[in-house]
Amino acid sequence: MSKVIKVTYGDNTLSDLFESVTNIKRDIGSGWTNNTQAKKEGVDVIVSSRGPRNISFDYIIKGTFFDEININKQKLSSYINSEITLGLIFEDEPNKVWYALPDGEQSFSTENKSGTLTFIVPEGHAYSTYTNVLNSDNSGGVKGSITHNDDGSVDITINNQGTLPTWIDLKLTNNHDNGYFGIAGVNGSLELGNREEADGETIQHSDILYDSKNDPKFDKFVSAAGQPHPEWTGAGTNGTIGYQEYNYKSSNGQQRKMTGVKLIDPGPQTGFRGGMTELVLPPDSNGDFGAVNFYAWFRLFTWTTVLGQTGVMQILFTDENDEFVAGYGTLKDDKTGNIGTVGFWIGGPNKGEWKNIPYVANNGEQTGLKDNNTMLNDNRGALDFFKQGATLGFYWKGGHQTIVVPELEDVAIHKVKFFFGNWSPNISPKGTMTHMVIREFWCRKDFVNTWNDLPNRYKNGSVVEIDMSSGDVSKDGISAITEVVNGTEPFSIPPGISQIKIIQSSWNNIPPDVEISWKERIL
Repeated sequence: MSKVIKVTYGDNTLSDLFESVTNIKRDIGSGWTNNTQAKKEGVDVIVSSRGPRNISFDYIIKGTFFDEININKQKLSSYINSEITLGLIFEDEPNKVWYALPDGEQSFSTENKSGTLTFIVPEGHAYSTYTNVLNSDNSGGVKGSITHNDDGSVDITINNQGTLPTWIDLKLTNNHDNGYFGIAGVNGSLELGNREEADGETIQHSDILYDSKNDPKFDKFVSAAGQPHPEWTGAGTNGTIGYQEYNYKSSNGQQRKMTGVKLIDPGPQTGFRGGMTELVLPPDSNGDFGAVNFYAWFRLFTWTTVLGQTGVMQILFTDENDEFVAGYGTLKDDKTGNIGTVGFWIGGPNKGEWKNIPYVANNGEQTGLKDNNTMLNDNRGALDFFKQGATLGFYWKGGHQTIVVPELEDVAIHKVKFFFGNWSPNISPKGTMTHMVIREFWCRKDFVNTWNDLPNRYKNGSVVEIDMSSGDVSKDGISAITEVVNGTEPFSIPPGISQIKIIQSSWNNIPPDVEISWKERIL
């Protein structure tokens, strides 16, 4: 028996149902439509556009008896029943995937068990099934090269082996404070930040007060066990929290390692109880304590592995007398299901929870759910909080929720407290959330009046990611689309070998680490 060419569509192998696959039609290129206007001799072409592409093939379905044939027909019908484009791959071109939909009537002849499947490829082209990655580790190979220059610029040669222009994802890791990126290619240019941003002068600047990258086990946080909870009167704080490293299996089955601050023991108290630790903020570069204008970035992870698990995780900001200023955290008191909330707490005369937003405490794998955990899963978790005088801001899903509390305008933040808690087992019998971790944390004081480096928008170690296809820009996991300079926009990479130039602020002569990834597009 001759071998049947393998054909997959989405997650299904169509060829498993066939005795043969023949007459595969993947014509040269896509159809072209030319809108013309007559002139005295010939025509003027007004618009020329490339249309969709049709792919078809003939098959003989497996089966000797009618019931076998009918079962396979039903399977085939379900395999191609899709209202969204799915990847269509043929074994003779394993590196190409066509994102296609079934098109028209799918014929079948009962007499000889044969038929024809027809698909339409709306984009008119295929993508490579693999993703190309170019970085310093493989620079100089077939994918291209990356050259770091003494002036801080970067020259990139990129080899797009497809037959159409394509879009890249660009990742820039800053190796020095920086205020500007200019990215130029053959097909356009994109600018981020401010070309004129200065390196330093006698102005108000920002001081980094703490960064867990320099304190990976959070040793500078000390136990606050037994202290009153800043916001919840009567909450027990005699439990134990601390840094932990543990292995777990992610929702896609991969073994992973998690590190960060976690609840170890909620303590002996009945009712609502937990543990608390605190960081007393160090002085700024002038030797002054406290921050009226304050920013904190943190990375959280929450995931229940049993319905009904509960728990609370908070990052709390207080003044020098432990009076509550604001807090960011998660709360899950759903004792039967899997609904949690992200909460924003404020101090002042209306002390308490200002706003909460529900989400499903999964690991982000249930993509069809309205409140799917797209923010706090093990692949993400980047959040931030700011206080600028009387204005408090809490980041969630692409933007900040802000509130003005006039009574807090001149109140300085002096301490940061981590609180983890839960209700005693007789109240929450399913136990504490399996994953409730503060993975990273850093904070700064803004508007410090002294001579120092400016608070450049891209600090040393910060990561800028650009999706040229969608135009999305992020900085350290936070949306930064507003930093795109007006009049510039993302651009594509032409087929073949082309050049990209990246420049930075004129005073920054240390090039960033660059990584480029892309999929080829093939007619």
